[in-house]
Amino acid sequence: MKITDVRTVRLRAPIPAEGQVISRSGLRGSRSAVLIEVRTDVGITGVGSCSGNGQIIDLIIETILKPVVIGMDPTKTDDIWDRAYFGGGLRQVGSRGIGVVALSGLDMALWDIRGKVEDVPVFKLIGGAKRDKIAVYATALYPEETATVVKRALAFAEQGFKGVKLKLGFDFAQDMERVRAVRGAVGRDFPVMTDANMGYEVDTALRAAEVLQECGVFWLEEPLFVEDIEGHAKLKAGSKVPIALGENLHTRYAFEQFIARGAVDILQPDVARAGGISEVRRIASLAAAHGLPISLHTWGDAVALAASLHLSVAVENSIVMELDCTANPLRTELFTEPLEARRGWMQPPDGPGLGIELNPNALERYAFTGADEISVRPPALKLS
Repeated sequence: MKITDVRTVRLRAPIPAEGQVISRSGLRGSRSAVLIEVRTDVGITGVGSCSGNGQIIDLIIETILKPVVIGMDPTKTDDIWDRAYFGGGLRQVGSRGIGVVALSGLDMALWDIRGKVEDVPVFKLIGGAKRDKIAVYATALYPEETATVVKRALAFAEQGFKGVKLKLGFDFAQDMERVRAVRGAVGRDFPVMTDANMGYEVDTALRAAEVLQECGVFWLEEPLFVEDIEGHAKLKAGSKVPIALGENLHTRYAFEQFIARGAVDILQPDVARAGGISEVRRIASLAAAHGLPISLHTWGDAVALAASLHLSVAVENSIVMELDCTANPLRTELFTEPLEARRGWMQPPDGPGLGIELNPNALERYAFTGADEISVRPPALKLS
């Protein structure tokens, strides 16, 4: 069997005003995805997903990765990953960043093919199910009036979710007010996560950690700029709140630096960014070797969600998984059978490969060929 073609499918779905959220990356007026389709000479096709600028990913796939993998056996996932990363042309765009994002989608599609060839779901290929389902927490609490945030949190608790995450990083006083209010409403036993999306500096994060510890917060996620390993190490040393990060890290080598410096408690790789299924397995093994858990970041489309579910049930040290609960047609409409949480638990599809079937109507409705929006980091945190 040989790879005969690799192509990208860019999607964008507008979000109505009532479903839009605002975070450190700006106002979300739409949701985007880049699917990677790999075709073979025996008619088996695999699909993957990557999270990044579609125009750049198009270029990387067409000019760098596709020439490397054409003619290779798609079931040799490790060989292809190594050839693309170490022996291919990714060094032209750097060993981290958007090149690895594109490789993530390619790798995911290869695992989909491999599962179809062997007629088993991906989770069986990557070690078998260590559990039959994974607990999920809801990400949907963005900066709003405190009463509104509390109401949303209570609704997720009532639906059976195994936790809820608040977005921080705009106004310190309001951040802490919302955390205290949510904790008071949901009780001490319901997990509350927090995510600053790189919105804090070290001193502010240390102040926040004192309050978060009092509130029994499960973790403080991505508190500082992603490249500030020293700052994360200082924060971890001075805080009793677990530090979680990883959605913006690429490959095991980036995670290794945080582990080596004692700068992280919980690793959060994103399968559509960190290097695909192959690399997330390695990241999980690296974490396990140091006694650390992982919790997959899954703020993306349905294909990435499916891959995350396969990994989450198969990886021994996976403790809980994120579920983006904001408005996203590319999560809810992209499959003929949408993936849904039931009382705070999710299972991967059990069909061959990723076990998914794309909805052709959604692909047509959300097809996109225009220019991608460029996010600009918002102003500094208000410390009032």
